[in-house]
Amino acid sequence: MNKNSYLRKIPGCLSLWVLAATLGHTQSTASGTLLVSMSVQSSISVTFVNVSGAGNQGTCSITGANTNTASVNFGIASLSGDNQSCVSFSQNGSSYTLSNNIYTVVTQSNLTSSNFTLTASLGSSPTTGVVWSINSATLGTGSTSITTGGNYGANTSMYLQVTVQHTVASGNLSEVINLTATAN
Repeated sequence: MNKNSYLRKIPGCLSLWVLAATLGHTQSTASGTLLVSMSVQSSISVTFVNVSGAGNQGTCSITGANTNTASVNFGIASLSGDNQSCVSFSQNGSSYTLSNNIYTVVTQSNLTSSNFTLTASLGSSPTTGVVWSINSATLGTGSTSITTGGNYGANTSMYLQVTVQHTVASGNLSEVINLTATAN
């Protein structure tokens, strides 16, 4: 009698034989190891922000809020005044001054620094007869200290002033002001 005929005669034997064959069979496995590495780098950032009250006198809204590149429009000005209600205006003899509060937030990551220094400089030499200043410090193309112990994550107010002499030719007047935050 062959094996197949014997299994046909005993019902359920085939299932026992298959079961016995699968119990003795183990599943193959493999393992691996992945090493992950990186360098953590410290960083510091300056962001321009609008604050509550932006648009009211002394605090114009800025374009580009919550970024590190923003702009503010002081409008059209002359010895007789300015057309932007948010700009503070004053006249002093043969010049006038436009002023506005600008706000930044400086944040840091992976630093042990507890505060920062903020400096400002003009992107190019100012037009003759025009003085740019922040917090009463006159700006030029070299670095000027604005804040020496600024707190991270807090609104930092800067009082921006532009004084224009009556001898300045009419036309568009603009200037890039570069801000640099340095961890102390």
